[in-house]
Amino acid sequence: MPLFMDLHKAADYEVKPTVEEIKRNHIADLEVQQKYSVTFLQYWINEEAGLVFCLMEGPDKESCIAVHQEAHGNMPCNVVEVQGGDYAGFMGAHNKVNKFDIVENIDGTFDTGYRVMLVMDCISLSPADDTLATIGELIEKSGGRVVTKPGRRDVVVFMSATRALDCALNLIQTVKQSGQSIEINIGISAGEPVTTQKEFFGTAIHLANNLCTIARNGQVIVSAFVQQMAGERSFHSYRDNPVLKVLNKEDEQFLNQLMEETSSRVYQPTLAIGELSKNLGMSRSRLYRKIISVTGLSANTFIRETRLRKALQLMKEKFGNVNEVSLEAGFNNTSYFTKSFQKRFGILPVQVLKSGT
Repeated sequence: MPLFMDLHKAADYEVKPTVEEIKRNHIADLEVQQKYSVTFLQYWINEEAGLVFCLMEGPDKESCIAVHQEAHGNMPCNVVEVQGGDYAGFMGAHNKVNKFDIVENIDGTFDTGYRVMLVMDCISLSPADDTLATIGELIEKSGGRVVTKPGRRDVVVFMSATRALDCALNLIQTVKQSGQSIEINIGISAGEPVTTQKEFFGTAIHLANNLCTIARNGQVIVSAFVQQMAGERSFHSYRDNPVLKVLNKEDEQFLNQLMEETSSRVYQPTLAIGELSKNLGMSRSRLYRKIISVTGLSANTFIRETRLRKALQLMKEKFGNVNEVSLEAGFNNTSYFTKSFQKRFGILPVQVLKSGT
């Protein structure tokens, strides 16, 4: 039967429920669940944020909601379907639970359900060596779990913000010391499994992807919440590292808006800065300054870099010939595309296609 996870927010209740009340509600769910062919498995409590997440098996979302409705009337604000592999990758395959099915950490404290997401781009246009294997070993030793999404970057999941930060910095250093022509850039975000989005950990993954997209070679860009999770005392040791950059919440919001606005249209040759500034509700001059501040690139360079990375991805996926890749990536002039690609990656597009890299 399908797996589902739901979200309950204390802010949605007239009186914030206590942990004891949450336990009573769970017992009430267990008494009703069989009627709707639902099985409640585990749940996570984040007392500080006022969030509760329930994991259950059931025929559909409606049946899961019906159990809550009849058992105690405390309704979830969102329910998402979860693939079994995703659940194990993000939440852990062997969780410790108490007699009330609450997931706990090793020390007996509640597992809040929050996870840290590390998204990494590794660009190598030369024959693979042992460096990529070493990267996998480093991730495993750091306590990270790789969750692969078809057609997307790999997401590495951590329980701890400091473990994710240490892993990221070790990865950057390992690639740098390898002497190989490998580019690596990393984005790290964190968040809860269910929000108002439809995708499991959708908000955190979305931001980590965006941070990875704007990170330059050898750079790690971190969300404000990751810094908060690490704690002021622990994060102090990372603060002066030139590899690391932390975005504040305002810049994160702008980045998400920018990427949402450009994600589907940046590959259209007609996309112009004037159109972006209008849709984002800011003047051209302010948009130029904001893009430079957040991404470290000029607006035009940001668009060109996004298109070139898209072209490289298309060639690795065997999308088509150079002309077809050029047009799909938003270049209406193949000659210009070829020159830009060679300048950026040090190799001709046709060589990438022939090498099968």
